[in-house]
Amino acid sequence: MAALKKRHSKFSGLTRVSPLKPGLRGSQNWMAAQMRAAKHSPKAFAMFILKIIATFFGLIFIGLWLGGYLPAIRQNMKDWKVERLMAAGFVVEQVDVMGEGRLNERDIRLAAQIQRGSYFFGVDLDAARDRTESLPWVDRAVVRRLWPNRIVVQVVETTPYALWQNDGELFLLTETGQPIIPVKQAASVPQGLKTYVGPKAALGAKHIEAKLSDYDEIWSRVESLVQFPSGRWDLHLSNDIIVRLPNDEVDGAILRLAELDRESFILSRNLQTIDLRLQDRIGLKSRPVQDPRSS
Repeated sequence: MAALKKRHSKFSGLTRVSPLKPGLRGSQNWMAAQMRAAKHSPKAFAMFILKIIATFFGLIFIGLWLGGYLPAIRQNMKDWKVERLMAAGFVVEQVDVMGEGRLNERDIRLAAQIQRGSYFFGVDLDAARDRTESLPWVDRAVVRRLWPNRIVVQVVETTPYALWQNDGELFLLTETGQPIIPVKQAASVPQGLKTYVGPKAALGAKHIEAKLSDYDEIWSRVESLVQFPSGRWDLHLSNDIIVRLPNDEVDGAILRLAELDRESFILSRNLQTIDLRLQDRIGLKSRPVQDPRSS
């Protein structure tokens, strides 16, 4: 009996506690401590209220985030802001197009896709510029806002650099080697444009021009330039002479031709072809003599 009493007395001071109660008790103690501090200091009371409000809104935010409502709320707020600004007069009332010549003003407006009555600050200027620059004849475009209600679309039209013939189709060509439009669709074609012939001739046009432009006595006579699959060029001159350039050492061949013309006026002779493909010789072919009786 004494042993039982002793054992009972050993555990008699202990009480059984639920595993959750220590945490709840800690929260209760913290809350009680905050309330006691708030009673003794106005500043502490204000901080206590702010913590409660912040906790409340934090729980609301977490609930909206978990429920997937935040994107819809943001969109509704954005729509409300746009409506208020448009009601205040921030709308597009005028779209001006400047710089058009070969292009039709209506085509520029359709490409820019800027509608009167739309939200003034909602116009995507970069997208409107990119769409406008995708039009034929447009080299570059500038789209800007003019306070308080105007949008200006200004275009700089492309100046045709040359003609490009490929697969029987003739195109107007930009200086960068890009086709503008087929010649048959152009209202007018500038005079004096040189013609480049061949699938890759458009991209190689500036390269071959750079080699020839220093020799005006040759370049001024060139009417068309034909590029072969190997990359080699033939020059067709205004007096129907064909100059055959080599694949390699093109600069040397052009220099030889220029020197020969200064010495003997070879480009003014009655020749059909001048062959410069071999470095150690020049091939000349005379034009066939026409029989007077056949005319």
